[in-house]
Amino acid sequence: MLSMAPVRSASGAAKYFAKDDFVSGEYYTDEKAGDVSMWGGEGAAAAGLEGKVSQETFAKVLGGELPSGERVMDQRQSRRPGYDLTFSAPKSVSVMAYIAGDKRILGPDGAQTKAVQQTMAWVEKNLAETRITKDGKTETVKTGNLVYALFQHDTSRALDPQAHIHAIVANMTKGPDGKMHALHADRIWSSNSVIGSIYHSYLRDELEKLGYQVRMGGKHGTFEIVGVPKEVLETFSQRREQIMEKAAELGIVSPKGRDGVTVTTRDPKLNVEDRDGLVLDWMKKAAEHGFDGKKLLEGELANAASREDAGLVGRSYHAIADAVKVAMETVSGLLRSPDPLVDRGIVRFAQSTGQANAQLAVASAVRSLDQREAAFDKDKVAKKALDFGLKGVTIDHVEARVEQLIEKGKLLVGEIKVEGKTVAAVTTPDALRTEEAILARIEEGKGAGTPIVTPSAVPDRLQAASPHPLNEGQLAAATLIVSTPDRIVAVQGIAGAGKSTMLQAVARVVESEGKSVLGLAFQNKMVADMKEGMARPDAIPNREMSVDQMKDSGVQAETIAYFIWHNAKHVTNPNTPEAQARRAELKDTVIVVDETSMVSNRD
Repeated sequence: MLSMAPVRSASGAAKYFAKDDFVSGEYYTDEKAGDVSMWGGEGAAAAGLEGKVSQETFAKVLGGELPSGERVMDQRQSRRPGYDLTFSAPKSVSVMAYIAGDKRILGPDGAQTKAVQQTMAWVEKNLAETRITKDGKTETVKTGNLVYALFQHDTSRALDPQAHIHAIVANMTKGPDGKMHALHADRIWSSNSVIGSIYHSYLRDELEKLGYQVRMGGKHGTFEIVGVPKEVLETFSQRREQIMEKAAELGIVSPKGRDGVTVTTRDPKLNVEDRDGLVLDWMKKAAEHGFDGKKLLEGELANAASREDAGLVGRSYHAIADAVKVAMETVSGLLRSPDPLVDRGIVRFAQSTGQANAQLAVASAVRSLDQREAAFDKDKVAKKALDFGLKGVTIDHVEARVEQLIEKGKLLVGEIKVEGKTVAAVTTPDALRTEEAILARIEEGKGAGTPIVTPSAVPDRLQAASPHPLNEGQLAAATLIVSTPDRIVAVQGIAGAGKSTMLQAVARVVESEGKSVLGLAFQNKMVADMKEGMARPDAIPNREMSVDQMKDSGVQAETIAYFIWHNAKHVTNPNTPEAQARRAELKDTVIVVDETSMVSNRD
């Protein structure tokens, strides 16, 4: 899991993060505490910051000063010292590290540290930015460098085993002018879910190299190690639940207040400073559930050894083929057959499991996203691909595969607006053709119809037909629908804007002209809502109408899937008697499609 927070005090952060934590025992390393704090980032390397993080230097860096004396140029009084990206390993990983004693997981060369380092390298390369003002114009520019420190901590505040690493990113980055500027962290903040998925994919990959098997579960690619019972995981998560319940009981909502609850409700037999005793207590709790971590670890070590003994041949074709077979079971429902986004001979030509499975992951991500969108943010494609959890797939494989598809012309590159910001996006040639066809059909329909009601008469008739007075926005939308000569119009309204009331008035006016209204929605619940919303007021005895009552009220509504299934054959064969009859049925029908942004372009 990834959590993010601003660092509020340089001196306070230095005292907290640079102190020794649960690292002096022999649970995972024989090294001392200093070896689990380390500098990272291209900016840190350029400044000569490497190895152990000292409290004094760390405080200065968070204050905007490098060892050379260089300071951040554009410092303000309210400047933030930095940002805390906390990477928490899944609970089962902590169990195997501390209770089973797998020394390969934690420490400076452990799987957890490697996963965080690789993730931070991606963040640095793709998200590090600053803002430069030149000639009165301010623009955001990529810098590709960060200064950060990694600190490994080992318990939750509730003293449950929780391996996590704080990546404290200093509010500084070297700009294109060679000078230190404040870090513009907007993209880091907005990409937190993508960063979390990247971290989980790297950690999964590192653990699988150690012989572990994992099972997917939850959001953002989260997982657990196979073999660690659910009861054990729940045991080491209950303490936090107890603290939250007690805090709620006392009306405490602040983190500082919850810290007080943590201390006052802690088992008095536990010595916070006695880390060896704490581990023994964890082992005892695990044993009460019949969990023998040492035995599971022995099996994983044997798995890792057998993979090494198998040699390159065993790890190539047959291993890749087996992994691809498992991956296909996960994503086959999304892929086309054959799918142009997946190469033929995928196993034969792949150089690794990750490379082969990345083809399936990227293709499945694109197919999943293009059900709802015409073009999609490249980071969204990457996140979707990683969250399938296919064996061996990391962000490196995903990005390489996306670039391959772009080079082959199977993905097209462009830009889209996401929350007001321009981001790189991709689409497929098919999706582009579908989008162009939709726009062409809309254009063809402009002025091609006849208004149902003349514009001058519309407002009075709509107000008379509505069970409640229509406001300005409702009246404008309803007027557009019943008086337009265009065959297709779009109405946009936020939740609570009164669309149902507006449609009710539209339905009554349309019916009075001898025509009918058919509502379409992609979910049954929405279909029921449309039926209720467009029904005659006197036909609604309560909010929960029966099907018969809906039919009696004259309301028609069905799912988009049913409508397509019922009519697709007539589009393919338009001259059959059945098609002619269906066309006659739909004559003089106004079709209202609800929540079109959630409907695929193909539909």
